[in-house]
Amino acid sequence: MKHRLIIFSIFLASNVFAQDYIEYHRIINRIDEDVIKNEYYLAIERLDSLYENFDFIYSRHCFKALQICCVSQDSLNADKWLKKSFIQGVPIWMVRSNDLTKNVFKYSTIKTTIEQYDSLRSIYNNSINLELRNKIDSLFEIDQKYTRKVNDGFILLRHTYHGLRWLRNNKKQFKILNEIIEKYGYPGEKLIGLPKCIQDSAQYIKQFNYRGPLLRETDAYIMLIHYFSNPRKTDINNKLLENVKLGNLPPYQYGALNDFIAKWGKKKNKDINYYNVWHRDPDKSNEAEIDRRRNSIGLNSYEQQKRNNSTWDERIKNKTVNSEIILE
Repeated sequence: MKHRLIIFSIFLASNVFAQDYIEYHRIINRIDEDVIKNEYYLAIERLDSLYENFDFIYSRHCFKALQICCVSQDSLNADKWLKKSFIQGVPIWMVRSNDLTKNVFKYSTIKTTIEQYDSLRSIYNNSINLELRNKIDSLFEIDQKYTRKVNDGFILLRHTYHGLRWLRNNKKQFKILNEIIEKYGYPGEKLIGLPKCIQDSAQYIKQFNYRGPLLRETDAYIMLIHYFSNPRKTDINNKLLENVKLGNLPPYQYGALNDFIAKWGKKKNKDINYYNVWHRDPDKSNEAEIDRRRNSIGLNSYEQQKRNNSTWDERIKNKTVNSEIILE
């Protein structure tokens, strides 16, 4: 065991990640394997490497770190990750409502952090582009208006009148999103923070109890999914990949968008490949190459993804999503 820890320490000392978020996500995937094996001490060491080497840590991973610390009763690291959770936008009600993280309030080490909650929230608000947050919210509201008409409108108009309006709006919003990506970067959690709705426990608690602490920003992602649900030619993929490396775009979103482009795209996009995040490559002989492709952007293997998804489905069925450590 000592030998193993020394090797891991050498790895940390000899690798300056330089804010490489592909490596960041690979570490997160290794932490999942540590959690599944109940090797929490190793998971905490890997989390320390993220804490020391990355300025931005996704709120979901701060929350996961806090869960791991509470399960292993590591009060010192629990305080560190509680503070980081608040800085990354996790609301205090969510910490109190999760069966694992609520145990942090038993630790005397967190007293100062709780007293600083409002100032830590200010750090979060000052770290994101609130003007851009409002812009994305407005775009998403329009997207959802048209999408509801396609899904729930009068059946004879869904794929004619409403469908055409939905397609036109998708094109219009893609142009705006493309301009935003050019100017600011991909408008994900790193740039615009978490959805405002999660701050209101009364509004979000039902979904939280059912689905657990998802802690993800998906507005731009969903709008792009809608755009790429039809044949498009695109030159945006290289920009999206660069934003994965910068931490603006999670790998699973990049992979899913590529799945849509691969499935529905025009022949000009034949160089776009599946990642088996949303849609699956119909040619099963490509699975080894797909796993190599997934690893290249920081995704776990396809089998690990299926395992984690099945685990999550089982937890929802058994109503244990808030009493287990979240997986990717």
